[in-house]
Amino acid sequence: MGKNIPKVSTTFQFCDGGSCQKAKSEVAVREARAYLRNQGVWDETHTIKTRCNGRCEDAPTWIVQPGNFWYKNVTPEKAVAIVKSHVEKEQPQEEYLLFKEGWSVLLTENEKTVAPPVFKYKKDIEYGEVLIARAFASDQHLYPLFQYFFQQPRPIGIQIGAGEIIVINQPHTVDYNDKYEVKITGEQLELALTIAGIPKDIAEDIADRKVSIAEVIWQRKKTIFTKVLRLKNKKGKHLASFWIKEEDNSTWEHLLTIYLSMQIDNIRIEDDLSVNKF
Repeated sequence: MGKNIPKVSTTFQFCDGGSCQKAKSEVAVREARAYLRNQGVWDETHTIKTRCNGRCEDAPTWIVQPGNFWYKNVTPEKAVAIVKSHVEKEQPQEEYLLFKEGWSVLLTENEKTVAPPVFKYKKDIEYGEVLIARAFASDQHLYPLFQYFFQQPRPIGIQIGAGEIIVINQPHTVDYNDKYEVKITGEQLELALTIAGIPKDIAEDIADRKVSIAEVIWQRKKTIFTKVLRLKNKKGKHLASFWIKEEDNSTWEHLLTIYLSMQIDNIRIEDDLSVNKF
């Protein structure tokens, strides 16, 4: 029988992402659930395992609702104290909190700073003098970007490997129902790329299509296509390039603002000399 949701007053969300699993999150979850069973409050509470909560540096993490209380480094001992405080006192266990409503900063000693993408001047073996920004190669970034590129007609040019550029002028289906691969299909293109994390023993052809390197390249104005997203596997093999026409300002703006998290009027370039060289 499923959980009777109207009876639930407190929900515990246990992160079950990779980092939390490595930090032995399951042991803490077992202790929490055992406590709730033994205290006879199983029906009034709900426990849920979630995918990654985005705070791997503070693993294992929990979120408790209502109240939006975030907990860090949850050990089996902390787990029981947290559950007991919420169930019996309807209050958070303050000393174990990572964040709660009203705080302006996270209470953590493990904060990781991720450098934002920046354009750098380079002499590229394929394209010559260009500005290149190392971009995001995860499915969380590439899948929505592919949807933007292909679900509405846009003047995108596609180059597979060293082949010719195919100009796409019709909508295409972007299918990410497979565990690892996204498939882009239509009258003009059939392309499969591996964008999810893969195990070491995965089939060789799937591993060969795994996008590990993503670069946004800004060329000199030599052709009708001047900007490109280039994807490679971890061995440096060229998988696909997605070209943007010089006059296609909307797609370029989307790539900058949504994909690279830049401001259109404040594009991050390593130094001003790069612009002069470029």
